[in-house]
Amino acid sequence: MKKILLPLALAGTILLTSCGNGMKAADRAETNSSAHQFDNAAEYKSDDSYADSEAYENGESSSMSYKQSEVKAINTQMLVYSCDMSIDVLEFDEAVDKIHELISTYNGFIESENYNDGGNTSKWEYSDSEKWKNLYATIRIPSADYEDFCEAAEKIGDMRRKSSSVQNLTTEYSDLSTTLSIYEAKEKRYLDILSEIKNEQEAIEVENELTTIQIEIAKIKTRMNNIENDVAYSFINLTLNEVRKYSDKPVIERNDTFGQRLKNTLSKTWDEFLYFLENLLFILIRILPYILIIGIITFIIVKLVKFFSKRSEKRKKEKYQQKIQQAPPMPINGPVPPNPQMIPPNMPAPPPVNAPAPHADTPPVPPENSEKSSNNKENNSSNK
Repeated sequence: MKKILLPLALAGTILLTSCGNGMKAADRAETNSSAHQFDNAAEYKSDDSYADSEAYENGESSSMSYKQSEVKAINTQMLVYSCDMSIDVLEFDEAVDKIHELISTYNGFIESENYNDGGNTSKWEYSDSEKWKNLYATIRIPSADYEDFCEAAEKIGDMRRKSSSVQNLTTEYSDLSTTLSIYEAKEKRYLDILSEIKNEQEAIEVENELTTIQIEIAKIKTRMNNIENDVAYSFINLTLNEVRKYSDKPVIERNDTFGQRLKNTLSKTWDEFLYFLENLLFILIRILPYILIIGIITFIIVKLVKFFSKRSEKRKKEKYQQKIQQAPPMPINGPVPPNPQMIPPNMPAPPPVNAPAPHADTPPVPPENSEKSSNNKENNSSNK
């Protein structure tokens, strides 16, 4: 039995040893191959780096340089077209009729219109030669016929000015759509909450929030509808001006000399001066009736003032003369007797003028003797 087990143990040992050697050899081979691949990759990278450096030195773009991102196409789903046109016409009424025919032909409509016959409130009457009619209208035309309408309108008269523009509202419309979907989802959630609430106070609060959300939804839908209408119908701001004549060819500026320019300036100045005198004459003619009326009223007022002033002076003189006539006569040699009417009632009446003074023993001196006595006193004083 021992003889049989011994050869089996030796055989197993040999087998285990040979398997271990084979596994080590395989590991070494795998390691060598991976190292070889790493060396090749490093070599490849070094070659690439060398090539890149050489290309950089030669001014060529390397394979590792940054590239610009591809240009994305602009979304042109919501474009609003608008055009401003100014046209001069000789026959104004016919041109207006043609514009209306074009609008009906292209299924458009007039959004706003302003007509002026050339007059203003400063004049009461105009002649046909003074009037210059004009029309300003905002026309809405389907966007598909926008170009055709503009080309047809240009042929009505002499095109003086035209400017076109395009407004892209695609981004705004997309943002509105996203915001609308958010608000609608929120509205639905609040409606579900409201259907389950039994508390009245909480229901009122939810209804208030729901009302605010519905108002925002209405505003967003209104703006979206306006954008859709503006995209569907383009804007054309048309101005028609009546003129007496126009030329298709552009006016060429002349190279005038100094003398010609001086002559033209003097002629223009003289014409403007005559025009000023003409307007001044017309102004005087227009205000002449008012000046006459004001002058007549002023003359009447002055005459009335003078008449009443003279009348008042005459009355004053008459009253003064009456007072003089009613006054008592003045004595020749004595003082003026007092007027009894001027004496107060409690005061005693004064003595008569020629009556002797009270407590006087001697009669009054006559006027002649008084004069002589005064002369004697003067002589005596001079002698002294």
